[in-house]
Amino acid sequence: MKPIKRSVQPQNDFNNTNGYLDKISSNSIRQYPEWKPTQEQLEGDINETIEEIRSSISKLQRNIKASDRYILGLLDVVADDYRAQPPTGKQ
Repeated sequence: MKPIKRSVQPQNDFNNTNGYLDKISSNSIRQYPEWKPTQEQLEGDINETIEEIRSSISKLQRNIKASDRYILGLLDVVADDYRAQPPTGKQ
């Protein structure tokens, strides 16, 4: 049985001499304005997210047959953990 010959494909060397890094970091790239939602869009996104969280919590509560008190305690732990995390968004 003859061995299969594979062609060697050249590897692209990424280095700054190609100028890619300069192009990415330069101001010559078209700048797009930051998306700023309207108050109505924000409220809609927030309400939708709250509904998704409520649905997930209700499903969890039914699956594990937990009391409201247990779920509230769980949410308290999650809130504490969230507050302990370093900020990821804009202030």
